[in-house]
Amino acid sequence: MKFVSSKTKKWVDLVSKYGTIGLEMGICVFLGIVFGAYLDKFLDTTPWLTIVFTIFGMVAGFRSLFRLARELMDEEERNEEGRDDNRKG
Repeated sequence: MKFVSSKTKKWVDLVSKYGTIGLEMGICVFLGIVFGAYLDKFLDTTPWLTIVFTIFGMVAGFRSLFRLARELMDEEERNEEGRDDNRKG
């Protein structure tokens, strides 16, 4: 018994991939701020570690974004190669 069409499944897969981008960016920056603020309070270095770890969080978020973009581009290339092979054969 088939409940979900292949078109719907493809749409859900795309939404889940692209939907995580903002979530990952936000979590990375949030964790950087929280960890930096905690260390600032503990080491009495306010605001320097908060700034540094916020930047680290931003870098981690962008790294995750670029990794996802690379994965999506590789997947698209594989799909295009498969379409080209089907046309030839």
